[in-house]
Amino acid sequence: MIPKELLSKEYIAKLTVYADKSFIRAIQEFVLFFAKDFKFDERELNKLELITEEAVLSTIENSFEPGELGSFDVKISYRPGAFVISIEDKGIPSDMEYMQKNENSALEILLMKNLADEFNIINLGREGKRLELVKYITETSIADMPLRQGNNFSTENEPETASDTPVMRLVKPEDAVNLSRLAYRVYGYTYSSAFYYPEKIRELIEDGLLMSVVSINKDHQIVGNLSLFFEHKGALVADSGAAMIDPRYRGHSLFKESKKFLKEHAKNHEMFGIYSESVTIHSYTQQGNISLGAKETGIMLAYASQAMTFKKIGGEKTEQRQAVVLFYLKINQEPHRKVYLNEKFFPLLTSIYQRLELDREIIMVPDNEIPEIPQYLSLVSTTIKPDFNIAVISVLKQGTDAIPLIKHQLRELCLKKIETIYLEIPVDNPCSALLVREMNKAGFMLSGIIPELRDGDVIKMQYLNNVTVDPEKIVLASDIAKELLGVIMDDYH
Repeated sequence: MIPKELLSKEYIAKLTVYADKSFIRAIQEFVLFFAKDFKFDERELNKLELITEEAVLSTIENSFEPGELGSFDVKISYRPGAFVISIEDKGIPSDMEYMQKNENSALEILLMKNLADEFNIINLGREGKRLELVKYITETSIADMPLRQGNNFSTENEPETASDTPVMRLVKPEDAVNLSRLAYRVYGYTYSSAFYYPEKIRELIEDGLLMSVVSINKDHQIVGNLSLFFEHKGALVADSGAAMIDPRYRGHSLFKESKKFLKEHAKNHEMFGIYSESVTIHSYTQQGNISLGAKETGIMLAYASQAMTFKKIGGEKTEQRQAVVLFYLKINQEPHRKVYLNEKFFPLLTSIYQRLELDREIIMVPDNEIPEIPQYLSLVSTTIKPDFNIAVISVLKQGTDAIPLIKHQLRELCLKKIETIYLEIPVDNPCSALLVREMNKAGFMLSGIIPELRDGDVIKMQYLNNVTVDPEKIVLASDIAKELLGVIMDDYH
């Protein structure tokens, strides 16, 4: 138990460390040692653990020159009703405005602001600067602080921590089994994914439909993964997903570094871009995408089961099916294209296109205009994903029968009790706008756009089959995402 007289001192404890990332985990343990005396619950301890990592990482990356062996102090202190973590250094001067504009520190700042009750950067003149992270506590927490036996504390149920620095490389077919094991270590069996089936993973890798950057530790285990999924071999856009970090390697910045690795890989292989889906039970991955330059292009409601959990980050189950935010990261220059949008969604989708800075000629098709429909039969593909209980209807060629054909598919999927049905429509001709308008009347809401998905852009729509959505439970990191959700929910019924 922390003696009461120490609570009134400048600080309760101080740790001085060199500016090296290998010490991040030790600093987290130092902070948690004292935080547990203030009776924070598991959720708040997780937040303290995360903000400590981001604060230390920000200090190391932004306060010292590359190769400089500087040091900094981590202090734990108490203020009335507040637990305070302070990081003080005499490195390169900075302030909040500079760090928010700096690409290397913007994500850390967003995360710390989101997780801490107060966040401050204080310049100390010749004494350097102080970064303060404050978490509020209740009055009864101090009175109820537990006694400790000596200096030991229980680490029961805490994952083993690692100090080595994993090496990143591209995935190989023989990595399939280890990737499945990683999925289990990260998600248990709550993750609906092919990653539980090694033979499927091997096949996807061999066929050029899956490419991952994996992080390998000193024991030759895969402890981190981030994948690109391709619709077909040689596709110039890919879906980024399956972000998995072994709990033992928290504090190693593996997710952020994996994103950078994939971005560079895509650039070198002349890909147009990468799209990804960020969960909305928290805003961390959304902020990560934004910090790398990705732009919001849509929101997919009721995408994942409420049973899916994330160990150590949002580990609790949600009360409704989870939504995801669609992002697109432009990598290389794409072709010039014309896109045709219906009148209702034209303003919002135009603003999204403008933020993406794509080479596009955007044309609005008025509601009172009936475009000429090609005189041939449509080609429509329907894919059902049982693990997610969702389906995707993809219009590959739009003909005269597109509207009744999709409505028939919708009825069949609803009878099969598929909960969420997505519809993908190319926007490369005027009759696309007509199809979007009619499908909206049939109950499909807007979802967003995916650039260059199939040699052109696709508008994505969504239909909820007796699924309840509370928008207040969807956590969004940006104003454009909130505006998009507002437009979507206008059609919710």
